[in-house]
Amino acid sequence: MKSIEEKVINFIARYGLIGQKENLLIAFSGGPDSVFALHFFYKFRKKFRCNISAVHFNHNLRGNESKEDENFAIAQCKKLRVDLNIIQLDVKAFAKKNKLSLEEAARILRYNELSKFAKRNSIDKIITAHNLNDNTETILMNLFSGTGISGLSGIPIKRENIIRPLLCLTKKEVLQYLNHNKINYRIDSSNLENDFKRNFIRNKILPLIEEINPSFDDALFRSSQNFLKQKEFENKSIEYLIQNFSKKIKNGYELSLDLLKIYDEIPGEFLKFFLKKYFNYQLEHKDYIKINKLAFNQKGKSIALKNYLKVIKESDALVFTKKIIDNIEAVEIKIGESKKISEKTIKIESTTKSEKLSPDNYELIAADNLDDTFIIRNWKIGDKFKPLGMKKEKNVSDFLTDLKIPAAVKKEQLVMINRNQIIWIVGLRISDDVKITSETKKVIKLWIK
Repeated sequence: MKSIEEKVINFIARYGLIGQKENLLIAFSGGPDSVFALHFFYKFRKKFRCNISAVHFNHNLRGNESKEDENFAIAQCKKLRVDLNIIQLDVKAFAKKNKLSLEEAARILRYNELSKFAKRNSIDKIITAHNLNDNTETILMNLFSGTGISGLSGIPIKRENIIRPLLCLTKKEVLQYLNHNKINYRIDSSNLENDFKRNFIRNKILPLIEEINPSFDDALFRSSQNFLKQKEFENKSIEYLIQNFSKKIKNGYELSLDLLKIYDEIPGEFLKFFLKKYFNYQLEHKDYIKINKLAFNQKGKSIALKNYLKVIKESDALVFTKKIIDNIEAVEIKIGESKKISEKTIKIESTTKSEKLSPDNYELIAADNLDDTFIIRNWKIGDKFKPLGMKKEKNVSDFLTDLKIPAAVKKEQLVMINRNQIIWIVGLRISDDVKITSETKKVIKLWIK
């Protein structure tokens, strides 16, 4: 049994999982793996010079059995004099609200609560007791569901402040250790059922695979680490591509289709990273198909994804917008007022000619011949105005096209009107008719934030 302990100690050292004098929090379910983790770190707390505490989540899914798990956790931690915190989770309600499986809902809730608890209590590292078999099951689940290199990388040994020092042990080794040392543990009866995909893989599929290769878990773990290194390289490559082929625009991001000069289609891993980074959106395979089909479609075509995310095809780019802005017919705004329109705040206030101009934030205009009430609306076909510096009027549509404003943004552009004339293409250009001259006496400031 000493060899099992040494295996974990060496694993911790190899990956630098624990520093000296750290506060460690063990996610303690009462099952074999978490019981092993609790007793292991209690035994070697002086070696690691660490402080340990534990947290138990009651998922309230199995009635009396859940309560018995909670009582077991309390008794175990009391015996070792380890501080324990009990957190109640309403998994069913969360799953229903977010349309998730119970398994996924429980996982999300646990990690959310672990993160909040760690911040409140100055925890340096959170220990989750995933073992080598868990890694195998995760990879196979991802593989059967259809996955990229991320899914084949398995359970990360370390992610931010979460560490998994038992990923070097099989379930068999954990049970051998506990039984040899006569340490009690709980068995979740739901793990014996085949209702969940993970349980089916664990109870039905893996026993058959192990008949072919008894060391399948070790072999798959080595492969997952190779995939992880490949993933790290890929992430750096994707970051480079994002920096060079995408840019922030009004209401979203633009993805240059020059990317298709390098690839036959937009890579799935790139889209996954791009959408997660900018929209916190989880790419699905059907999204990947729809986006790539759109990339080769004609200008002006669009698709709608979940969470109000829309993608529009431009001549040489795809435009991703998070929210379709409602059509603004007419909003009145007076000097001294501010109005929030389409997630932007527009304000008008009096000032003087001595005010220094900052084009990125506001415009100064002559208001000698203007009324105190202004109108803001979307531009319309046929709208004209005289851009600053020009002597003749120009169609607003042509003006926006000349600035290469994407179609998705162009149709949502706001204009400001006074005395039936457009005096400001909001955020872009004022009319030459309201420029400040030496004869200007009344000056107002037009803000947009």
